Amino acid sequence: MIRLHYLLYVLAGIALITVTVLLAGRSSPAGLIVPFSLLGIAVVTNVEAGKNRLGRYRKFHIPEIVGGKGTVIETGSLEEIDGALERILSKEERLICLNGGDGTVQRILTRMINLYSEETEDLPILFPMRGGTMNLLADNVGIRGKPDELCRLAMDLDRRCDELPYVEIPTLRVVREVGDTVEKEYGFFNGHGGLYRFHRVYYRDTEGGNLPAVKLVLMCLGSGLINRGRYRDVFGMTPLRVTIDDFEMPCDSYIIVLAMIFKKLLLTFNPLRDEGEGDFFVLSCGLPLKKISTNLHKMFWVRGDEPPFPKEVYYNQRASKIVMEGSEGYSFDGEVYELYEPYRLTMELGPKVKILKP
Repeated sequence: MIRLHYLLYVLAGIALITVTVLLAGRSSPAGLIVPFSLLGIAVVTNVEAGKNRLGRYRKFHIPEIVGGKGTVIETGSLEEIDGALERILSKEERLICLNGGDGTVQRILTRMINLYSEETEDLPILFPMRGGTMNLLADNVGIRGKPDELCRLAMDLDRRCDELPYVEIPTLRVVREVGDTVEKEYGFFNGHGGLYRFHRVYYRDTEGGNLPAVKLVLMCLGSGLINRGRYRDVFGMTPLRVTIDDFEMPCDSYIIVLAMIFKKLLLTFNPLRDEGEGDFFVLSCGLPLKKISTNLHKMFWVRGDEPPFPKEVYYNQRASKIVMEGSEGYSFDGEVYELYEPYRLTMELGPKVKILKP
């Protein structure tokens, strides 16, 4: 029987991954100040993002804050976000503020790079305003505050500064091949297995927020450990073929495969090992929940100890390339990609993105 304190390790560890997957690494990239040929400010509000859902975005009064000094666009779908970006680019705004979460940033970033190229330098600076359920990028850049406070801050910088201060953050390039279709997307973290399935039920069964997410994690874990209930498969195994650099893992299914640009997670949660060579961090576990439950404290709070499992079933170090083949979906910066046919994903380091640094 699994003892209570191990169950608490399970809850604490996986909840912090699946509820937020927010990274709080305090690396401090050097700020840059570069003249920009573009002018003006634009704010895109994703009304379906976590803190904006059910009309909550109205309490931030973004249109009133911006007034006639910039462009404000409210979007209710991914397609509308694409259209909003094209409108902003046509007006040559130099700063795009994103009132949404990591999924909104990922959509804007992907569309912007695909419209131009990875080599294009004169692209608008982005400013995440923490309007989503997950705000990984904002956390890592050190952006704190509510959307309305951040909007006022951005407006003030745009008014006062001829040259906007920013930092450059590397991205993760994900190339998806499904049949003859090849698509490129850009973001900061990609998750398979339990992360993907949790995101699905979280968006389906809750109205958002951390407390509902923690409650749902507990139900998923309980169902998984006793193998009963509607959520028993959330933290089950996912058939995948995983090759990391030149190493092909021998497992045929995984509880989680995670690729991240940043290292540290929320608070003291630090599951990623800064070992090996490569451009980003990879955690890939081919063991089921019951087998890892008594070792989660060693897996998810890395303190220099040796890994609790061999590399063949528990890969945890830097990498430069990861290739996955499967037929179940995945999540990318919190966005759920539901796929029901075989696909191949190739992940490598992408271009850097400019993020406003107040």
